[in-house]
Amino acid sequence: MSYKRHYIVLDATKMREHLEDAKHFNPRHLCLYSGEAEEKLGLVAPWLFSLPKHSDFRAWYYARSGQQNWGIILQCNKDLKTIYKHLKKFLMVKTEAGKKLYFRFYDPRVLPTFLETSDEEQLKAFFGPIEKYILEADNGQLIEYELVNKQLVKNDSDFYF
Repeated sequence: MSYKRHYIVLDATKMREHLEDAKHFNPRHLCLYSGEAEEKLGLVAPWLFSLPKHSDFRAWYYARSGQQNWGIILQCNKDLKTIYKHLKKFLMVKTEAGKKLYFRFYDPRVLPTFLETSDEEQLKAFFGPIEKYILEADNGQLIEYELVNKQLVKNDSDFYF
């Protein structure tokens, strides 16, 4: 059995001044925008953090994040760099008309609609090395999405901080 790691993608737009606190509590983070985009858009960008068990960061996040739509949790057995590279591929999408748009998949209000309307190929690409996406629903309950036998499965989460 492989070790399950957890990561969290936090939305700087939603967090505002709390992002600096998150960085203080957890130095293992990367902005999903890089280079000039990070310099210009870092204050509204998605940030990937490790989410270690029994950490000050996890306790800090849990105590402050409830129903704030700060981000989404990921479960997998890959390292931070691998998840970073995977997620960067989904920051921009192209419309049928060819227009490029930012895709805010890390917003827990956006992700369910995307997952629940995606076809098998889109789901396989989006999940990649990620086993579960865990997010807070409007009622504060945590919901898990996973790909099982090429099918999207949605469950109430047993994920605990």
